[in-house]
Amino acid sequence: MKTSLLAVLPSAALFAGAPAFAQNSEFVKSAQVDLDGDGKPDAVTLTPGKDGKFTLKVGGATLKGDAAGNEVPGFQVVDLDTRDKWKELRVQTLGDMDDGHRYFVYGYDGKAVKLLGDVHALTEAKGNGIVLVDRWMGFWQKRDKYTLDRKAWKLVHVPQELYAVTYAPGEEVTATVKKSFPLTQSRTGSAVVATTAQGTKVKVLAASVPAKGEVLYLVRSSTGLVGWVPGNVLVASTEGLPLAG
Repeated sequence: MKTSLLAVLPSAALFAGAPAFAQNSEFVKSAQVDLDGDGKPDAVTLTPGKDGKFTLKVGGATLKGDAAGNEVPGFQVVDLDTRDKWKELRVQTLGDMDDGHRYFVYGYDGKAVKLLGDVHALTEAKGNGIVLVDRWMGFWQKRDKYTLDRKAWKLVHVPQELYAVTYAPGEEVTATVKKSFPLTQSRTGSAVVATTAQGTKVKVLAASVPAKGEVLYLVRSSTGLVGWVPGNVLVASTEGLPLAG
């Protein structure tokens, strides 16, 4: 199993640059905190139930949540956008595998608790309304961007046509070709721009991640030519990828 970077980093590291209260906050089941910016502390409690169900209470408002069988250890107070008066709660839920972990993000408008979104992690949140979320993809970290839409009370996903392929920030992914394979000129066509040679090094530059189907990778050959290869072909035809599952 790939050990998640999130599992070994303290809260302060995940929220580098965030307000001090977010950096120092641990996951708890109760707290007194002003979430709606009215200057008065709100009583917040989280009560785990069976099979991943939980009850979140803020002031006089109650919300029933369902983590689909995950363990619910507690919540953390965060401030996703320091330019507004609100603060948020992220409820941690832990699955049997790292990929099963989820975080539910809630806001409180003074009347009701609202689900802003649920993500695999909050890898980086600097208080500017932007949340970066990393997810392990077998041999690389896929980074997604979300923005906080305060009018809609939602975390909105910002789609990317391509994802940068890195093992960790700044760490490129390379492999050695053990079986020659072609690189195509486009994701949809079959025309070949280059054929990798056995024993040479290739660098995985980017990934095209469809909603369904095989992930396609943009790969640079040892000769400097760039083309596309399906993920299953890349894994089967190379060695040295930082695979973990």
